[in-house]
Amino acid sequence: MNRAGASLLVILIAALGIRLGWAWHQSADERLLINLPDQMEYLSLGRNLLEHQGLYFFDHRFDQTIYAYRTPGYPMFVALCGANVMIIRVAQALLDTSTILAIFLLGRRMIPAKPWLSLLGAGVVAVNPFLIYFSGLILSETLFTTLLAWSIYVAAVAAGKPSRAWVVLVGGFIMGLAVMVRPSAMLLPILLPLGACWLNRPTTEAYSFVRRSVILSAVNVGFLVAMFLPWAIRNHRILGHWVWTTTNSGITAYDGFNPQATGGSDQRFLEGFADADLKRMGEVQRSRYLQDLAWRYATTHPWRSVELGASKIARTWSPLPLSKQFGGNSLYVAAALCYSIPFDLLVLIGLGSKSLRRSAKVFVLIPAIYFTVVHAMSVGSLRYRVPVEPPMAILAVCAMVRRTKMD
Repeated sequence: MNRAGASLLVILIAALGIRLGWAWHQSADERLLINLPDQMEYLSLGRNLLEHQGLYFFDHRFDQTIYAYRTPGYPMFVALCGANVMIIRVAQALLDTSTILAIFLLGRRMIPAKPWLSLLGAGVVAVNPFLIYFSGLILSETLFTTLLAWSIYVAAVAAGKPSRAWVVLVGGFIMGLAVMVRPSAMLLPILLPLGACWLNRPTTEAYSFVRRSVILSAVNVGFLVAMFLPWAIRNHRILGHWVWTTTNSGITAYDGFNPQATGGSDQRFLEGFADADLKRMGEVQRSRYLQDLAWRYATTHPWRSVELGASKIARTWSPLPLSKQFGGNSLYVAAALCYSIPFDLLVLIGLGSKSLRRSAKVFVLIPAIYFTVVHAMSVGSLRYRVPVEPPMAILAVCAMVRRTKMD
């Protein structure tokens, strides 16, 4: 093993140790998970799947059994882990460590002339406090972050070698899984191939930029349809409607655009909704009703909508946690600030670095730009930027190179 391989192994082992230590530090008492209700929902979904009862949970807010509130990606992962909290945390520690490897490989591919930068990028991802923190929660952030990181790397490889069909197929499969975990990523299977093909444009030979883009995007969309079709058929059978993603979209939309909206998520409006009895509605009807109200508010209050959009972007990219669960802990705030401020400054400096081609800079920023726009139209939170930070580490480490063009 050469020096670079040995250094990478040390980084990976250290990162895994930190994450396993964090997992072990967390209480296994499930009653404490109620502080973040989404965790209990995912556990309930995973356990119902494990017991062959189906993908559903009882929502006490509406006194109803809900069938299509979450896509099956993360609940299936929970079920594969036996719906055991500690096993899930250990599995997420391993997944998060693999994210570090994906970024190392991506950096080595994008900056081949300076391999030490790939190691440095891996190190930056390894100490990211947000990745470490979320690896200990029963939430979809860690799984989605890992799938997204590997999707970006495989897309870069596939765009450079489209004749290798297996690479293209693997990329489509991983990207499809990522969207099954987080359906808001629905357009990334098209945007990432475009960015990857532009990244590999200088090496284009028999395949043109357009042809490569069409091939990769078509494969990704094909996987996406194949994966979501059984889900949509199942929802039509149970609910009588073709629900391709979730019935959570209406609640999220109204959470983002309503007279009391602040830019963050606050679903207390569900407790005393004055305009309709939400408990008497089915989950599809309720989602559509709230979505219509959100659209009506956004279109009739355009300037307020712009203000809310700006607030959501600010919340998403805040260097410190703003939620009650995270922001009230001084240790979490200190760790967030110590990492975020230098990281963000290095990313900005890296944008002006000549050590990375313009196409490469755009490519690693595609997820960040995409989710910034998506959450400006829904709700903003630090947790939504966590998955896009690992590829940005490549930009951050480029800021540490002298402003000279790469060989």
